[in-house]
Amino acid sequence: MTRSYNGYLAFIVLLTSRISCKELTEIEVLSSQPTRCTYEHAYDMYGAHCGGLRLTKIPSLRSGIEILDFSDNKLQELHADTFSSYTSIKFLYLAENQIYMIDKDAFAALTDLQTLDLSKNVILELPNTIFQLPSLRKLYLGGNPLLHLSFKYLTIKKPIQAPLELLDLSDCKINQLPDWGVLPQLILYNISHNPLTTLDAQHFSAMCKLAKVDLTESIDKIKICELKMTVMWFQEKRVYFHLSDYTKLNSREFENCPRPEILGALNASYHHCKSVYTQVQNVKSSRRTWLTISGGLAGFLVGFVLLLYIMHRHNVAQTKRTVKNKNPSPIGDKNATAVLLNDVS
Repeated sequence: MTRSYNGYLAFIVLLTSRISCKELTEIEVLSSQPTRCTYEHAYDMYGAHCGGLRLTKIPSLRSGIEILDFSDNKLQELHADTFSSYTSIKFLYLAENQIYMIDKDAFAALTDLQTLDLSKNVILELPNTIFQLPSLRKLYLGGNPLLHLSFKYLTIKKPIQAPLELLDLSDCKINQLPDWGVLPQLILYNISHNPLTTLDAQHFSAMCKLAKVDLTESIDKIKICELKMTVMWFQEKRVYFHLSDYTKLNSREFENCPRPEILGALNASYHHCKSVYTQVQNVKSSRRTWLTISGGLAGFLVGFVLLLYIMHRHNVAQTKRTVKNKNPSPIGDKNATAVLLNDVS
């Protein structure tokens, strides 16, 4: 009995020591986590990392940052002056906060902003101005369960000026997709995990560069034959659409659905989008050409000014040498005077 008790006591001591060691290890890990924003370079850009600090507002940061990771914090509101001091930001990550209010001018100063991640928040109203940011290519809005309320009343200003290439609206409780107008540069479109009640081909016809649509768990409420036109459109334009299960579209029921004709309005919208895309590319090409010409001209002017300066210095030096050669030296004057005196005598 005593031996059994001693063995049980030893087991308890060992278990307690292990638990204590585990707790100490976790405490050490927690204490080693940063308590303030850190700075580092990534992809030749200067960035601030403030993720996971449970901050309720953005602290004073160093100027010139191009990347700001403020994910996993407790930020609730974005005001007009929130980012006004950080106009160099190109990549802004605000996922997993508690953001519900965004001022219409919250991102107005960020004209170079290329990526904006607002996923997993509780945004009540999305300002129109986000879609007018001149450099915005990637916009993540997924995981905002109240965003569908905003889309019901949001009249999007068209055409959208943001050159969006990726748009994520996953898991936003959307039952009807917003009318974006023409999105000529959109490549990736994530509308997964939404209870969509319709999937109109017209919605996608104005996305002429679209390559992939994620429809995972989003078409279950749509009647199977109502998908026929959109699926045909995707197939004709070689748009890959992702589903978790393709059984529904491979069924005999879907095969027996009436085969609709591609409407002329769809092709008209598509060709209009292609025209807009061509115009955008021409503008980009013109800008690159102008920058190349401007750079070459600036280089020529700098070289020309430098050449003029060198020639000027050379002429000054040559003039000084000529003047020096023309002026008689004192010794020469004395010799000339002696010769004249001898002649006189």
